[in-house]
Amino acid sequence: MSVNDILIITGFVFIIGLCIGSFLNVVILRSLSNESIVFPPSKCPVCGNSLKWWHNIPVLSYILLRGKCGFCHCKISPQYPIVELITGLLFTAVFLKYFVVGVATNSLNFGTLFAILYSWIIISLLIVLAVTDIKEKIVFDAHTYSLIGMGLLLNILSTGYLIYYTVSNGTFEFNLNFVFNTPLTNSLLGMLVGIVVMELLARAGYLFAGTRAFGEGDTYIAAGLGAIFGLHQILWALVLSVIIQVIITLPILLKKLYAAGDYKTFCGLIGFFAYAIIYFLLKNNPIFSILIIQLLAALVLAGLGIYVCVRIIKGLRKSDQSNMIYLPFGPAMAIAALFMTII
Repeated sequence: MSVNDILIITGFVFIIGLCIGSFLNVVILRSLSNESIVFPPSKCPVCGNSLKWWHNIPVLSYILLRGKCGFCHCKISPQYPIVELITGLLFTAVFLKYFVVGVATNSLNFGTLFAILYSWIIISLLIVLAVTDIKEKIVFDAHTYSLIGMGLLLNILSTGYLIYYTVSNGTFEFNLNFVFNTPLTNSLLGMLVGIVVMELLARAGYLFAGTRAFGEGDTYIAAGLGAIFGLHQILWALVLSVIIQVIITLPILLKKLYAAGDYKTFCGLIGFFAYAIIYFLLKNNPIFSILIIQLLAALVLAGLGIYVCVRIIKGLRKSDQSNMIYLPFGPAMAIAALFMTII
């Protein structure tokens, strides 16, 4: 297969992704409005006019209409082209991950096609979950159950193939070691860990703020990620989710602290992250081979971290519920899962 052939197929895949992204917008908006995703046909949410076919061309229609309805000229949400573009790019990334590697290693087979299609379904579910959570802080059971179901389905099929392969080769032995090392067992344990960890973190919120730190929907998302990635990767997925959440939340928290005049916490937070960055950049420096210096540097980092945590917790206890910062955790988990899917 030539480079030109791969480029043509990649372009076609990108267009498919854009079209699926357009469909995902329908799923997102009609899930929030409790409408069927099939009927009625697409319409303007303001004037109610049914859209023409050329109003529904992914991304291109938004550009040609200059972000406005073709009938009433009300502004169209940028969500439409953003979701379409993200879906197209992620579909293309997954395709390149599996297809190009398969061509390069001459290992294209049904498994490659299955991996691509499966990843596309997971990506679609994660995008829908993330956007509904961002828009209305709502996670629908139908979407989380589908995520869990897809994870279990993959690992049931993988376990079935493993049994078939070992039986065919005469190496099948049914014992506890086999049971605990099947993909399905790994998936079920991953679900369990995801649920337990998220519930512990969520209920820890009662200690500091008198409410759950995360919604129940986030626990279902964690269960879905555990079903997909299994026991060995679910903790990494959750840690990555926390890192992403911190990156998203930090600028908002700093702005809120500065506006409230809490300069001690503001400066402490900046100082902690600046010191942490310097610490990890210099940790391989020869000077850190001296144990006392290494211990002192680590103690300073820990001290700054404890100081900032205490200041933030005190602030949470003093704040009323309406002034608290709340950002849904579902999108951070979705981004982490998307990252792990395409890498």
